[in-house]
Order: sequence, then structure tokens, then C-alpha cells
Amino acid sequence: MSVVATVVLFNPNLALLKRLYKSLSNQVDSIIFSDNSEDKIIKEDVKNWINQLISSDITYLDLHKNHGIAYAQNRGIEVAKERGARFVLLLDQDSALPNSMVNDLISVYESLMNTNHKVATVGPSFLDEKSNALARIIRYDKIGIQKIIPDESKDFERAHHIISSGSLIPIKVLNEVGMMKESLFIDMVDTEWCIRAKLYGYDSFVAPKTIMRHSIGDEFVSVGQRKVNLHSDFRNYFIVRNSVYVILYERMSLNFRIAQLLRVPLHILFYSYHSKRRLYSFGLLTKAVIDGILKNMGKGHFK
Repeated sequence: MSVVATVVLFNPNLALLKRLYKSLSNQVDSIIFSDNSEDKIIKEDVKNWINQLISSDITYLDLHKNHGIAYAQNRGIEVAKERGARFVLLLDQDSALPNSMVNDLISVYESLMNTNHKVATVGPSFLDEKSNALARIIRYDKIGIQKIIPDESKDFERAHHIISSGSLIPIKVLNEVGMMKESLFIDMVDTEWCIRAKLYGYDSFVAPKTIMRHSIGDEFVSVGQRKVNLHSDFRNYFIVRNSVYVILYERMSLNFRIAQLLRVPLHILFYSYHSKRRLYSFGLLTKAVIDGILKNMGKGHFK
């Protein structure tokens, strides 16, 4: 078996999940649905739909409650390893793959390997369905973050980290670098793993010619000519807390630490201002900073 997809679920929109499955089913050898859902009605609907598919190539993992994206990804990766997969393809429930995406990513991977690159992961470009904008490629320089528009004339572009959904990861790299960090719960899981892989000499790449549709955030606001995605207070807490934790305690480059250190106060001010509960949001994100410093990780410290 070559490619096993792991799809993380959390109270999914069934219509969007069916769209993902339709775009995915003919591109991989096996699909694992790793379900963090807590809504019993939605979970039952998902189970009934999966049971109707009647396929030996589909596995449903009921995780019983929301353990976070890293935990769900790791359970799926474990099954992929058991099945002897060469690659795992990580996916969110609201993504939609273009035709031949998996083969295209494998082709880019093999081309990179043939030119002596050490490849951690290859992922597509993302078209955000809310803002209709292509996600930028992230690189860090000496003074901060570079956000680069993907060049569709290129077969690949190097990135310091890529979004987990759509990322094709060789199992042999996971065996060396390790699994996703579960204590981060939902945010910066992909960032931390890619940068950890870089410490082992592996680079992450985007395939600009391959564009996958994906939904980022809950809504967006326009700031000048840019469209900035907004998140819930729940999500913002983990963004801030995990940023602080990673800055202080993980093995990160100096330029990454500087970029994140500048980003945290801006994130607190910007997202508190745009929250429907400004004072609550500001207090919550201040608490997130303290929790990051004190290593209060996992989900349990969010209140």
C-alpha cells in the first residue's frame, strides 16, 4: 500500500465531507477518518454515511471526544504505518482536492529526491474559499516573516512550514523526526513539526501548480489590499498560547523566535479588537500568554 489519507473530523458539515471524499477516494489506497467530534447527532450522521460506503479501504476511528488535531493525526498515522504505507496524506474535513493532486505531489517529491533534496513534506497551494485568495508561502528571514505569493510557473518552492491539510509525508521521515506534538492540541502543530524536521535536515515544499480548495478561519476582514482570516476566541487562545510555548521551550531558529515574538502582541490586539467580545477576548489571550509561559498545555486550561 502506498498512500493512506488521514482525515481529521470535528463536528463536520456532512455535505463538505462528502465533497472531500468524492475528490479523494480515487487518489489514495486507503482513507482513515479520525473523529474528534463531540456533537452526538453529527457523529451519528457521519457514522451512518461511512457505513453506507461499504468499503474495506475506509477506516473510522471514534476518538470519543476532542483530543485535538495532533492526537487525531497521530492515531491515523499509526494505522497507516500498520498497513505498510509509503506516505500519509493529512487532510482536514473541509478541503477539496483537485484531480490527480496526490500523483502530482508524489511526482514533485520524486523529482526533489532525484536532485538530492531531503524532503519532509510536499503540499499544494491553497485557495481559501472564504476570501478567494491563495495562501502565502511562509519563510523566515533575519528580521521577520516573508509571505510569498506562490509562483504557478514553478514546480516547487521551499517553505519553512506548510499547512497540514494536503501535506504528503513519507512514513520514513515520520519514523525519524517523530509524530505530531499532541500537547499543542490544535494550533502550530504543522509549524512545529516542519521546523523540527528541518533540524533533521529535511525541507518542506509547496507545489504551486497544484491548487487545493480549503476553508481557513471563520470569516475575514480586509486590511488595505489584504484579506485577513478571523478565528474564534477558542482558536485564538491556542494560537497565542502555543506561540509563546514554542518560542520559549522548543528548538527553534532565532529568526523564527523573533518573528513569533513580534507576532504575539499584534495578534492579541488585532483579534481582540475584531472579536465580538473584546474585553473577554483580550483577557483570554492574556491568559494564553501566561499559560504558554507556565507550560499549561493540552485543552484543559482553556476556560
